[in-house]
Amino acid sequence: MVQSTTPGFDKAFAQTLCDLQVPKVLKFSPNGRQLLYSTSLIGGHRKSKNALSTLWIASSSEPNSSRQLTSGLFNDTWPKWHPDGNRVAFLSDRAKVGESSAIWMLRLDGGDAVLITDAENEEDIETLLFSPDGRTIAYVSPDEKSEEEKEKSEKDEPDPEVWGEKWAFARLRLVDVESHETKVLVGGDKHVGEFCWSPDGKRIAFMSQESPHIEEAMLTGTTISTVDVENGEVTELCKVINEPYDLTWAPDGQVYFITGVPADKDTGGRAVYKTDPKADTRGFVRVACGVDDDAGGLHVVGGKVLVKRQVRFVDVISELGGDDLFYEEKEFWVYDVFINPETGASALAASLSDVGTPYDIFVIESGKEKIKISNHGKPLADRSLGSSTVLTCRSTDDEVELDGLYFTPSSKANSDKTPTEPLPTFVLIHGGPTSRDTDTFDTTCFNWAPYILSKGYGILLPQYRGSSGRGEKFASYSMGGQGKYDYADVVAITDNAIKKGFADPKKLIVGGWSQGGLLTYLCSVRNGLHGLGWRFNAAIAGAGVCDIESLALSADLGSTYEIELAGGNTIWTLNRDDTRNRQGSALWEVASAVKHTRETGEMVIPPMLIFHGDKDERCPFSQAEGFRRALRHWGLKCEFVKFPGEGHGIEQQRFWFDMFERIGRWCDTYIGDGADGQEMKLPETITHMAIMPHPLLQTEADHIAPVVLPPPNATSLTPKERNPIYLRSFLRYAIGAAATSTNEALTLRVMKHDPVLNTYTLIPMKNSRLKKPGDLEVVVITAAEMKKMPDRWGGKITKDTTTRTGPSLAEFPGSVPEFEEVKEVGLEVLAWRVFGSEDKVFMDTDGFGLPGVSGMIQAWFERI
Repeated sequence: MVQSTTPGFDKAFAQTLCDLQVPKVLKFSPNGRQLLYSTSLIGGHRKSKNALSTLWIASSSEPNSSRQLTSGLFNDTWPKWHPDGNRVAFLSDRAKVGESSAIWMLRLDGGDAVLITDAENEEDIETLLFSPDGRTIAYVSPDEKSEEEKEKSEKDEPDPEVWGEKWAFARLRLVDVESHETKVLVGGDKHVGEFCWSPDGKRIAFMSQESPHIEEAMLTGTTISTVDVENGEVTELCKVINEPYDLTWAPDGQVYFITGVPADKDTGGRAVYKTDPKADTRGFVRVACGVDDDAGGLHVVGGKVLVKRQVRFVDVISELGGDDLFYEEKEFWVYDVFINPETGASALAASLSDVGTPYDIFVIESGKEKIKISNHGKPLADRSLGSSTVLTCRSTDDEVELDGLYFTPSSKANSDKTPTEPLPTFVLIHGGPTSRDTDTFDTTCFNWAPYILSKGYGILLPQYRGSSGRGEKFASYSMGGQGKYDYADVVAITDNAIKKGFADPKKLIVGGWSQGGLLTYLCSVRNGLHGLGWRFNAAIAGAGVCDIESLALSADLGSTYEIELAGGNTIWTLNRDDTRNRQGSALWEVASAVKHTRETGEMVIPPMLIFHGDKDERCPFSQAEGFRRALRHWGLKCEFVKFPGEGHGIEQQRFWFDMFERIGRWCDTYIGDGADGQEMKLPETITHMAIMPHPLLQTEADHIAPVVLPPPNATSLTPKERNPIYLRSFLRYAIGAAATSTNEALTLRVMKHDPVLNTYTLIPMKNSRLKKPGDLEVVVITAAEMKKMPDRWGGKITKDTTTRTGPSLAEFPGSVPEFEEVKEVGLEVLAWRVFGSEDKVFMDTDGFGLPGVSGMIQAWFERI
């Protein structure tokens, strides 16, 4: 019998997940006999204020031989072997915990770590590399602040910041391993990034930009240069309008690097390029990858240049321009290769995992069994979480073949790892878009996948167009294609999982982070409109974007990366009537989704859970706030969670726990055993939408909508539950209306004032416009329903309410009109004057007709 989903929050399992140590930097010793690596908490998050990282050492041939090299009480990172194999250098904050890092050296034959650089420096060191002879360490760090700047910072009295006036340039520095003497090798107006030593140790190749600004590389480019270690002479090799990485100086004399395809695009594929330091002219050429695969990393080993290639769900280690050495249907999360100089045999050390097994270090040699070196996944060794299956289908436009990775919980899997029956499924969309999912333990983000699997839900991971691992053409669909190809692919891949019996069409939830959040918003406003007969029961959007155009104003990459994704178009380059960038902006589709719901009775936008860090600069918090406001405007269900102090990624463990609990509850509520999985019920606020919007915001179709009756069991109308009054203030004041009636044939009507004749005429709502403040219209409503509306004190408005002459009466031109026309149908008449601020609007009312009523009503709603 199939095990049911598991309701509730499993805090113990969540703690186990978060406490898993994940291998990071991994290096073979110079003789290949040992492995050096670091670990940190999964996803790089932290339990307390400061991040922690531990160094480990292991034999490369003995199973479970890894042991701690450092205590784990500090942030010990970036370990590097000294060429003699007896010492290691690393970065650590142990001198000033939680503050800046310095370079330390540790002998493996015993003794304490020795400080190499000044521990009093406040600026972080970003990376380090030994010279080939081991006498010098090159590293990069910014200049220290002046004493005056430090003093003002301590007093919290910073000077005004003039953009571009005071850049904190990173410098390439050298420190002598024995004397600890330090010097600047590259300074001036260059902001130094990655670097690498020449094979003979006489020069260093480095990347630099004109400023430290995050968009500089995409605006003015990255220059690749060499510098003479002795005299500091700099020679420029080439410039790339992008941010290349994995700079590698090979024994063949060429300098290799990875960047986009084409080279000036960041969201296309990834290829290997080279530049020749000996050439008379500056330039670079593409040498490998980027057609139907993507370059993922470069290493020089045994005189050979090795490239890690991403090929759909597979990782391959190949000789550049030569044979494949290693091939795994997994991701080489971190890795290194050793080639035996005597036999030529190669060994791969890599951090591997799968959907059911956490990350550990393995050594792989051709023709031999894998050796499991570490045991970091031991806390979950006895727990089986799930298995993976690759599902393929054609795109809806029949242009490409698409992949979906389906994770089946172990409790619901057949012997062939397929589901025993169609499962309630979480469609989990990766970010990027230049990224991909693989059969790994923590694919996508924040341990969501293993936690969701533990509760018995299936997971579908769509590899939409724009994903990596398939070369330039596939990735380039994202440029100008957001909201078109990627969204269509998510739908196609989900529909394929349904047709193949993996996913239950009545129990689907969609979610994702960053670009995955953007697509989640789009899936919500287009929910079910694809006509395939299924829809998402709920949605979870994390750090998503709902208005692409506004990123140009607020995102840290708003004038480069985001413009590239938008096909090269942005606010200041488009004509004012050009709306092409709204193709992927869900916020602009909310109103049409609501309109579809009102006209057809079919719910479009599902209940939404929204996560966002309030310090997010990549996808600013205002994106989530805007979508929340839109949902509240229409009375749609939304649980909105702001993580204080968090950026685009969530770092505090307590917030991870919060996400686990909410995601689990959301799944249990909408696709769990207790969820009916049938037609989503329309919220009562939606059923009143025909009369809610102010006439200024209504379409022609809105104007002719009939009054929708409240539920039969409705006994009162409170501001927070069933108050049908949704007025929108405009200019100085506005007059609006809402009505419910026991007469089903009655259409909402108003009294229109003619300022010339000073008369009132009963008109249908469709003719009501309230175009300017001088227009006055009068609500007609049954006296019985009027009594249900609360006054400001929480009571009911009745004929006994104290009469009060309010501002609205003073605004009426002429005398109080006669309402014989409405008396015949037993209607109450009210005039409204609207005023207020922020999210509260107060409507002062004065009654006319049968009987006179007065009172103050507080209406709670979003202002425009």
